[in-house]
This record gives sequence, structure tokens and C-alpha cells, in this order.
Amino acid sequence: MSHTAYVVFTVFSQMAVGALIAMVIADFIAKGKEDAKFFETGAWVSVPVAVIGLIAMLSHEARPFLAMRSMNANLATSWLSRESLVLTVFVVLAVIYTVLWLFEPEYGSLKGIPLIPKIAKPFIPLRKAVGIISLIVGIVFLGVSAKAYMIPGLPSLNQSTTPLFFVVTALLAGITAVAAVLSVKYLMKKEAEEPLARYLWITVGIAFVMVIVLIVGLLVNTSTLQIAETKYASVAQTETLTSMNTGEYATLYIARWVIGVGLALVCLAAVVLPLRKKDLAKASALTIALFAVVLIGEILGRTVFFGANVPLGEVMPNIEAFYAAIGPIT
Repeated sequence: MSHTAYVVFTVFSQMAVGALIAMVIADFIAKGKEDAKFFETGAWVSVPVAVIGLIAMLSHEARPFLAMRSMNANLATSWLSRESLVLTVFVVLAVIYTVLWLFEPEYGSLKGIPLIPKIAKPFIPLRKAVGIISLIVGIVFLGVSAKAYMIPGLPSLNQSTTPLFFVVTALLAGITAVAAVLSVKYLMKKEAEEPLARYLWITVGIAFVMVIVLIVGLLVNTSTLQIAETKYASVAQTETLTSMNTGEYATLYIARWVIGVGLALVCLAAVVLPLRKKDLAKASALTIALFAVVLIGEILGRTVFFGANVPLGEVMPNIEAFYAAIGPIT
């Protein structure tokens, strides 16, 4: 199976979580309805991005509609089933949260649609609460999704850095995505300078921390891949490292560092300068560039994550060796 589906699924589903977190932040920093009206545009990001992830998830199976049955087929034993279920719950909550933004009777961009804004109006005061619940489910999804890939048969993915990478993708890509959408809105309408400036400062702060965490994660991952619990895992992890450093995925891995780390730091520094000078037009343009760099970097990183991975099945001579491989080296 192509790794493309896994790359798209994980990157976009995690970005959807980050985008929802970004809107919850916007919900709390909005000082009034005018601020909320400006931030409302960012609510368009999470659900469409999550749908892209869901479509990629369905493509995991030869008969996609059967994938929906996996949500509750093996919940007791399968992390993949749990992943599908938690993602579905998250998307449902994200849709509700998005509706409470877009159909807000006074400033929602879909307030002109008959009936729905009236239905939504009594529930608008609950929007922040729904957002927090959605945020919590989203964070649970990140953990469950990471656990789905952390299995003995995939020793190069069964590392402590896997959940770390998933969290970084969520916050780095999701928050910059919403910031980019709001930046486009500002460049088109030249309004709401003060709330945008506050939001961009928050974006820069979170993004900078996540890039630093990413750097640490990449370095730790290289170290942990050199340590294995079994001889077969050691072979698999060594081959993974070779593929990343000098083999098939070396170019992509270098590009991941150059674009996803190096250029991201350059863009962050570049955004800070006009922000300090209150040049929001330039800061907005650079924020859009930052998101593009981050997204490319995360896609490159996830391609290497899945593509360079060498399963135990490729290095073990027979099935009996699998059971021997579960135990420690003697």
C-alpha cells in the first residue's frame, strides 16, 4: 500500500485538531463581537481539513465503506479501531463547534441562511464549552493515533518520539493554518488590526516552541533508533536510519530539516520584525509563507516517517522468529 494515504491522513487529521485549538484560543482572546467577527473566518479551517483526513482514512481499505465498520469492530483490542472512533467523535464535535461560529446570528458568515441561526442562537453561550470538549477529544485522538502505530512489528515507529511528532504537527500546522487564513482576510479587508496582531503574537510564540520541540524530537529520534530491544528490531531500525541518512529517503529527510526547521525559523524571525513595527500587511504575508513552509515540512517529515520505516517482517527469516524477537536479546 502506498504511504500517501497514511501521510495525508495523519498530517491533515492532526492539523484539524490544531486548527480547532487555534479557534478556541481565538474564542477566549476575542474582546468583543467585532473581534469575534474577524476571528470567525478561521472556523472554516478545521472541519474541511478533518474531512480530507477522513477520506484518506477510508482509502486505507480496498473497500472504503467497510472502513467505517472498523470504528466499533475491535475496540477492545485494536488501536486502529479506537483511532477511527475517536477521530469520528472529534469531527462531530468540531462540526458542532464550527456551526456555533458560522451561524452566529450577528456576525456568522452563514447567518443569512434561514432557520439555522435561530436554532443555533440559544446554544451560542455554550460555544466555548463545546470548544474545550472538542479540544480534549482532539488531544485524546493524537495519543490514540500515535499508539496505533507504536507496535512491536514497526520498531522504527514504536518510539517515544512518535506522539511528540503528532503533537508538533497538530499545533505547528493547525495554528499557523488559521493564522494564514486570518492573514488573507486582513490583506483583503484591512480591518481588525489589534485582534490580528494579538493572535499573530500567540501564533509566533506557539510555533517557535513547537519548532524547538521538533528539533529536539528529531535528534532524540535519531538516537533512539540506534537502541533496540531485540536483534531483529536492531536490524530494522538500522535499515531505517540508513534509508534516512544515506538511502532512498535521505534527500527528503534533509529537505525536512531545511524547510520544516530552517526556513520555518527564518519565517518566524521575519514575522516578528514587522509585528514589532506594527506593519501588519507585511506580517500577514510572511505568516502565509510560514504556514506554507510548515505544511511542506510536515508532509516531508511524515513521508520519511512512514516511507523509511522497515517493519520486522522484512528482516525476520520466518514466523517463529517473531516470537523470539519479542523477548530481549540474550
